[in-house]
Amino acid sequence: MKRYKFQALVNLYPPEEGGTARQLPASSCRLVVRGRHHETRGSKVFSALVQDTGEDELKPMDPHRTVTMVLVGDDVLEYLGPGDQFSLWLGRDIGSGVVTRRLFT
Repeated sequence: MKRYKFQALVNLYPPEEGGTARQLPASSCRLVVRGRHHETRGSKVFSALVQDTGEDELKPMDPHRTVTMVLVGDDVLEYLGPGDQFSLWLGRDIGSGVVTRRLFT
């Protein structure tokens, strides 16, 4: 399996819209990212390590925040790339985002 690293803008849904009431840690957390296949439009979920680049916790109702995501999978690039939208999932959809760029290490 290959590792892919992306930078993305995300926002968390408020609790009244089905989002989480708790803040996500400022350093990093494990979430599930759901992307759509570029050709078939089918969706697939990937485990992701999400790291917030800000100094505060990522809170519901924050304006778009920049995060770094590390995903593992052989077909990640078929679902996610610059400009692609995705959902964040933690037992339910808690937010959404858009990939701004792929990072190479």
